[in-house]
Amino acid sequence: MCLVYTVLGAQELEFIDLGVVEGEFRTLHKEVVWVNTTHEQVDLRVVSKSRNLMVSRESFSLAVGDTAHIAFEIALAQRPGYYEYEIQLLAGENFLLHGMQFGLQVLAAEIDVFRAYRNIHWPFRAKENVFNLQAGYKGDTLRKTFDVFNLSGENLSLENVQANDSTWITFEPKLIKHNQFGHMTIAVLSGKKAPSGFQRYNLELINEGKTLANLPIQFTLLPPPVQADSVVHERPIFTSSLINHDFKEVKKGQIREVEVVLANVGNAELVIEQLESNCTCLTYSLAESKLQPGSSTVLTVTFDATNRSGLEKKTLAVFTNDPNNPTQVLTFRAHVK
Repeated sequence: MCLVYTVLGAQELEFIDLGVVEGEFRTLHKEVVWVNTTHEQVDLRVVSKSRNLMVSRESFSLAVGDTAHIAFEIALAQRPGYYEYEIQLLAGENFLLHGMQFGLQVLAAEIDVFRAYRNIHWPFRAKENVFNLQAGYKGDTLRKTFDVFNLSGENLSLENVQANDSTWITFEPKLIKHNQFGHMTIAVLSGKKAPSGFQRYNLELINEGKTLANLPIQFTLLPPPVQADSVVHERPIFTSSLINHDFKEVKKGQIREVEVVLANVGNAELVIEQLESNCTCLTYSLAESKLQPGSSTVLTVTFDATNRSGLEKKTLAVFTNDPNNPTQVLTFRAHVK
């Protein structure tokens, strides 16, 4: 991250909030920019006033209007709390041009970092077993940032990591050293004609022509929302004979079924694009997936109480091309004894 500051006068002390840092991180890499707004050339010296702050370059020779990019690294405290650091920009014989004071909050670390980051996606460890980008509408870009830990045994240069035509991967910092943390951002551009519902696949990352990692990612795509000012004269309208169903008491190992009537009460063809159960114990069969106006079909839902116990609540999501109700979630309950 690059923080830009323009100095308007001499001997200023400027406070810069660096925000919050998770306790698992050992170092923080930042950069500030100083612009020579004086009327003469400046031989600038950068001096750290804090033991744990190290600058990458200590001197600059700047003409009027020139810019100094000052990169620095903070070795973070291993205890949670609020910490401050300072650098001074000096010219001539210790003439103070500008001072920068940084403040940051360090959070408590996980008790055991390797227990928290137990999932291995070579060469990274991560808290996530699957990198879930959550849900988004078709045509949107789904984006999420994850923390990863480099356990490869070597420093990783991640400037030019590639995935595929619709997916972008970026890392911060670009160079993640061995036994250090970094941030990995996954961004997926979904197509407007992509299938609705849940998607999961392995994403191959290529770095310098070689496979870096295969990451399991998942997300759910929803049909685009209908604009409030749009008028749809011909459209399908989805309806279901039930939204919630209670199987009541069910014995362990018993199988129960219920029939659900799905209907199209609109004036255009209804397409049931996909059905998704959140448990292997809840299965289904659908007689028809395309319904003309005024027609209906039967959805048979089966609950298998094998290896189940106690109060159970399962869901079945129905994705359709109804623009006003593209996703309908049916809920099923049971008390397994």
